[in-house]
Amino acid sequence: MTDMALQAGERGLTRGLAALAAGHGSVPSAVRHAARRSVIDTLGVLLAGRIEQPVALLDAVLDGGGQARSLALGRRLSAGDAALADGLAAHVLDYDDVARHGHPSTVIVPAVLAEAQRLGASGQAVLDACAIGHEAWVELAWREADAYHLGSWHPTAVLGTIAATTALCALNRLDEATAANALALAASFSSGVIANFGSHAKPLHAGRAAAGAVDALRFARAGLTGTGDALEGAHGLMRGISPGGAVEAQAPVRAGQGRWAWLAEGLSVKRYPVCYASHRVIDAVLTLADAAGIAPGDVRAVVAEIGPAPAATLRHAHPATGMEARFSLHHNVAAALVDRAVGFAQMNDGFVRRADVAALYGLTRIEVVDADCPDQPGMAACDRVTIELADGRRLDSGPVRHPRGHARLPLTDAELDAKFRDCAAHGGHPDPDRLLERLHAIETVPDLAEEIAQW
Repeated sequence: MTDMALQAGERGLTRGLAALAAGHGSVPSAVRHAARRSVIDTLGVLLAGRIEQPVALLDAVLDGGGQARSLALGRRLSAGDAALADGLAAHVLDYDDVARHGHPSTVIVPAVLAEAQRLGASGQAVLDACAIGHEAWVELAWREADAYHLGSWHPTAVLGTIAATTALCALNRLDEATAANALALAASFSSGVIANFGSHAKPLHAGRAAAGAVDALRFARAGLTGTGDALEGAHGLMRGISPGGAVEAQAPVRAGQGRWAWLAEGLSVKRYPVCYASHRVIDAVLTLADAAGIAPGDVRAVVAEIGPAPAATLRHAHPATGMEARFSLHHNVAAALVDRAVGFAQMNDGFVRRADVAALYGLTRIEVVDADCPDQPGMAACDRVTIELADGRRLDSGPVRHPRGHARLPLTDAELDAKFRDCAAHGGHPDPDRLLERLHAIETVPDLAEEIAQW
């Protein structure tokens, strides 16, 4: 980080993030590698999601434009609409990566790729901007002690708008004053309510957040202004969205203080296309079922011990659609027992409504335990699953601390590549291997607009 970035800690949050964006220096190779993994995973789930109904419905109402090619829609749009469509597609399957409180990459990556095409920016500039955006996400996330999911605001949409705006300010090399105005405007654009989980509105949150970042940048560059404390002020965003008021709104900015928080915090990559709150339990059920060789008919009851935020988020005990099933622990347990898999095939409406699957929903019981997970506020330190069998046996997973793919139990690059290929093939991409090869070389690309035209 440069001296200007190091001075971010001396400012309030709004101007501190503006200073980070305006003054970031060289990005280390390890951080660029992490950014490349984020781009690969996000584009993979975007390609998988582009065949989903909400993407087609959005396609019908977007008019066009010549600034950026949407990878979800396969046509050129304004930069804001490309970010909107690609953000929705990247989040529609709930298969995108996770950090503290939510899903940063599903907002940051579509916004950066759309704006990079408008600018004709390089692949290296894209990775650097994504890295700065994730630093902003971490800066926002550590300040809130409570779980946003116990309140009303969807953190992916709200924090994501600010993080993506920071990334776009860095990509455009805005001066600090203009960047601060962009962030202040973004604070007013941030929105999304948890009540809409399980509907089309949930992935639309991510798309609108990405588009909001593009708009905030565009308006600030045109000279529109916001206040210098829109994030941290007494009536600012951070206090407004805090579920219980336990927010460190006025604390010094850590981002840019000589330590890349992204490397310390990491990103967790999903192995299943469902809400992350289910993943520990899915791992536990699959492990127990495989080890004991049990059939669905052998199961009398399943007890899942989880934290209060997952219990509130996984709100569909008897889902009727694949979209609801992504927020149903009951369905994900049933899928793991019936098919020994929780993937694309288990998330379609037909599978959700199968009689043998639906018959298992009533067997799962959730028990809420204390929320003291340092990585994800509102989650338990560990989840636990017990399965009672008809023959009297009781299978116990023991404490499950990290799901597979967690930042502390990460996928290898080869495993991430395999997920990308599966996602791209599911979305109908004609040559996933070639595209993956290009993504691994993205740092060498001189012009993203020309590059993406070939994807």
